Amino acid sequence: MANKETTPSAPLAKTPESDPFLYVLRAMCILELAAIYSPLSQLTLAPVYGSIPSSVYHHEITSVIVLLALTRSSLLSRFMPTKLEYYIPILASSIPLIQSYLYKYSTLLGADFGPLVTEGLTYYPLLVMSTYSAARLLLDAKIDQYLHAAMGSTILGLSTYGFFVLVRSKSSFLISQFFALSATLTRVSLQCVVAALFTILSPSKLSLLAIPAMIHTMWFNPHFVSPHTDALANSTLQANQWNLLERAESNTGYISVLENLDAGYRVLRCDHSLLGGEWLVTNERRSQGISTSEPIYSVFEILEAVRLVETTDSTVPDNKKSALVVGLGIGTAPKALIAHGIDTTVVELDPKIHEYATKYFDLPTNHTAVLEDAVAWVQSASTNAVKQYDYIIHDVFTGGAEPLPLFTDHFLGNLRSLLTPDGVVAVNYAGDLGDSSTKQVINTINLAFDRQCRMFRDSEPSSETGATDFLNMVIFCKNAADGKLDFRAPVEADYLGTVSRRHYLAPKKALELKFPTEEEMEGENVRTLTVDNLSEFEKKQIESAKRHWKIMRLVVPDFVWELW
Repeated sequence: MANKETTPSAPLAKTPESDPFLYVLRAMCILELAAIYSPLSQLTLAPVYGSIPSSVYHHEITSVIVLLALTRSSLLSRFMPTKLEYYIPILASSIPLIQSYLYKYSTLLGADFGPLVTEGLTYYPLLVMSTYSAARLLLDAKIDQYLHAAMGSTILGLSTYGFFVLVRSKSSFLISQFFALSATLTRVSLQCVVAALFTILSPSKLSLLAIPAMIHTMWFNPHFVSPHTDALANSTLQANQWNLLERAESNTGYISVLENLDAGYRVLRCDHSLLGGEWLVTNERRSQGISTSEPIYSVFEILEAVRLVETTDSTVPDNKKSALVVGLGIGTAPKALIAHGIDTTVVELDPKIHEYATKYFDLPTNHTAVLEDAVAWVQSASTNAVKQYDYIIHDVFTGGAEPLPLFTDHFLGNLRSLLTPDGVVAVNYAGDLGDSSTKQVINTINLAFDRQCRMFRDSEPSSETGATDFLNMVIFCKNAADGKLDFRAPVEADYLGTVSRRHYLAPKKALELKFPTEEEMEGENVRTLTVDNLSEFEKKQIESAKRHWKIMRLVVPDFVWELW
């Protein structure tokens, strides 16, 4: 008897509930979005608290949350609702709304607790929910059974954590590049995009609860950049005698141009810092004989005294000389150099700053603009020895702290090689003279130019008891070791028809500062800033950045920073 034939049954269709691969894919996507949100959360805090105060403890806290959620998900399951991932889109959509209200308390919270409280109520809960959901999906996929019997769960947890760290580190760079693609790509619009992607990954009827928060962000949140929200921000600003002229995201931060309508000046902002400002030529100032815009900060005019340093080339006319300016700001110093007929090259990392300096602060177009990273460009220019400059102005400050790679002995050595034999450099450095890091940096500058330097503060020290002496220092150095650095007396042409230069252009002997002596530096663990010890200096910048945050809150009212 022949065997009875049997018809094979049709295979079951694979679903997310039955296919381990789809579990893993979904888990990785959720974790990837949580990792992308890490630098995005920092970016949204930077305009209110500054980039450095916002970053304190951020990586440590996120690392602890991710590791605990991945390795202790079974313990957390006692406190978590089922299908937790369905609640993630609601929170993600609500974060910009929550932040907009928390920012109103930034002065009360301060730079120490503000970032922690804000992320504690926004990003950190999102990270817990996302990482826990990803961990449960990986457990349901049962892929640890294919790993080492005793170490399977540990290997899976650590490899997943490594994936999170990798995505987080790459996202930090890529997000800043996205801003260059379109004006509609901003830190808040990216928050909305991530929230939408969370919804796609975990669709449910609960996602409808995210709609009101999204509407609020796009229509009522002044941090969402659009013509309507720009007008909304200006309605509050103008009621308090301020006006927002233009704003944009860029590769160095949130850039905006604002005017104080009452006092009559205009400033350029980057995150929680001012890059410079000018007094406007109002009818009242015209009546006082002021016919040109003048800077609100004297330090930028003191930098121009690089032309006053006496050298063997002092008799050569300006139109036969060249200058290099590293760091643009609103362009006060390069404008003056150009006005004197000097062939001027400007190296500026941020193209938006260059655009706004030209559009709103009358930076002339007859200069060479190098929109690149200064460290790489100076290294290349030094190696290729294409051109040398009679004057170099080194003026870099953003985000509440100096970019330390531009103050290492290696960078300064390369910069010196770009000077002509009788060339002169002027370096602006902001810091507290009581800090060891400030002493180490100015000592590095002095040694890089063989102690052929003199240093001046831009203003008198505060008379208030216990006040922090955070100041701008301008350091002038000669390339040639031919005696003491001296300044010639300014002549009428040096003032360029401005009143302020008559007061501030020539460095004042009474404001001269002394460099640390060798004996003083012997008591320091580090005497100079090098490429190898950058990380040690970055830790010291935290307190300096917090002091700068407080100063900025005195210079510009709280609501201006909070509204962006």
